[in-house]
Parts: sequence; structure tokens; C-alpha cells
Amino acid sequence: MRQKRSKNYRKQMAIYRMAFQFRQPYQVLLDGDIIYDATKYKMNLEKSLEACVQGTIKPMITQCCIKSLYDRGKDAEGAIALAKTFERRRCNHQENPLSQEECLASVVNIKGKNKHRYVVGTQNYKLRGQFRALAATPMMYINRSVMIMEPISPATEAAKRKWEQDKLSAGLNDPHHTHMTVTAKR
Repeated sequence: MRQKRSKNYRKQMAIYRMAFQFRQPYQVLLDGDIIYDATKYKMNLEKSLEACVQGTIKPMITQCCIKSLYDRGKDAEGAIALAKTFERRRCNHQENPLSQEECLASVVNIKGKNKHRYVVGTQNYKLRGQFRALAATPMMYINRSVMIMEPISPATEAAKRKWEQDKLSAGLNDPHHTHMTVTAKR
């Protein structure tokens, strides 16, 4: 990984850790397309994801996303085998499976928040656009056999500024906070 990109990813993950309480191992929720592309490019997906978030990960996949891999047929056998090694995230769509876009959107976006602090790995540009509006949702995708982390979204930046402002004003308005006055000696 290039030095500049690595430094940017480290700064981004530091923001997610401090402002939004992300912690290791990071829960990386993957869709079928990113797994398929990783096998197509012969990438070590877990190693690439760990290098991108600069920490340990717990790769996860939903049943709907695995079903989408099965729908690809014989072409996706390697991707299916890889997906089966990941932890399953219950999506409660067993009776009538959704498309992987709808499934991931329902699992990640709970009441307008990324409550479970998922890092999302998807090749779907439309879905990444939808998650950009959701604060504190780091996203990754593969671009020509390179794992890329999207820059911090404006929604995340606004939530971070609000967190910093609340933290700053909480210290000033805390009634239990004792203020020390320093007098200069003359």
C-alpha cells in the first residue's frame, strides 16, 4: 500500500475510533460482489481489508449476499467457498431473501445510525452513495485489484464536528467540574 494512502487510512480510522467508538476487531460487512471480485483478482481479501483499516477485522456476510453469489452459478464457486468461511450476520430475510443492496441497507442503517459500527465492503456505487448520507460508516471497495477506503463523508465530518463541540462544551458546562484559578506572582 502506498505511504500516503496508508497514512490517510490511519487518520480516518483514528477518527472513527475516537469520535464513534469503533474498536478492533473491526466488523467488516461484505457483499457478494466484493468477495467475487477479490477471488477474480486472486486477492487475499482478509489481508487486504486488514491493511486498509490498519487493524484486525472480523469479516461478516449476510445470508442474502451469499444467495446472490449462488445466483451467479459455477462462475462463483471460489467466492462461495470464501464467503462460507466468514461469520454470518443475521438479516432475518430467510423466508423471502432481499437483494444484497436492500439487505445491507437494512442491516447497517438502523434508525438512521450505523448502530453496530460496521465497516462496509461493497462494489455497489449506488449503495456506497446511500451510506455516505449515514454518519460513521466507513466504506471500502476494490478498484483494479487494490482495496480502497472511501474518504470520510460530509455526514461523518458533520457528526465528528458535533461530537467535538459537545465534548468541548461539556467540559465548560459541567457543574461538577472545579475551575482552578491561577494567580500570577508579582
